[in-house]
Amino acid sequence: MKLIASDLDGTLFDVDHQPAPRTVAAVNAAVDVGIVVAAVTGRSYFSGAPLAISTGAKLDWFIGSNGGHRVDYATNDLEERLIFAPDHVEEICAGVDAALDTVAFAWEVGDGLVWNQAFLDMSPTTQSRPRVVMERGDVGITEVGKIFVAHPDVMSVDLVNLVEPHVDDQLNVTTSGAKFVEITPDGADKGSALARLCEKLDIDRTDVVAFGDNQNDLTMLEWAGTGVAMGNALDIVKAVADDVTAPNWEHGVAQVIETLIG
Repeated sequence: MKLIASDLDGTLFDVDHQPAPRTVAAVNAAVDVGIVVAAVTGRSYFSGAPLAISTGAKLDWFIGSNGGHRVDYATNDLEERLIFAPDHVEEICAGVDAALDTVAFAWEVGDGLVWNQAFLDMSPTTQSRPRVVMERGDVGITEVGKIFVAHPDVMSVDLVNLVEPHVDDQLNVTTSGAKFVEITPDGADKGSALARLCEKLDIDRTDVVAFGDNQNDLTMLEWAGTGVAMGNALDIVKAVADDVTAPNWEHGVAQVIETLIG
């Protein structure tokens, strides 16, 4: 094992959305013996990267936005960020809006998020960053790395199934279990992003252990040499995994790392 890749919410994070002390200790023990540890999450780097190390976990890499960007914790450099072509964003949103009545949108732009008012009404957020409200076509919606789609009556995996037929095949439509779905550009999925990192580090996929719990983790667990589903994972995640560990509230990631490094 040369690299550990872990999702955050529902996986590395406990129910309070932070890594528990036991998990932090296990991650740091792995780093101390020379294993690379990467957070691979749907969260964006501007909020997710500091949160992942906030309790002392010595992570090496942060892959965020479901594989859309990568941060090197050693330098704090944003090494990679995949974005949509400017006219493609409106094309995608218009197509989904025309096909599905009463949908709402939010966008990851540059170093923040913006929402339209309908999205905030459907999916209130507790995020502490300022709530910037914009509507489709506003000039401020630029350098978009992720498009969020919400529906008042349909959530999560069911909404993925509704949205997917109305976007280009090369795009990624997935969910982390929230009330909305997320659309990212070609190559912005967790499996592809992890593959690019391992190519950079000259690490073979057979030497990678990956942990996840939700639909956006599927490509990562399928790509890694060993894919581990959490005990709280969706059934579709457990079905593609090589192993299943304890739920996140029982520190399933820590249990596996402790066993692997003795």
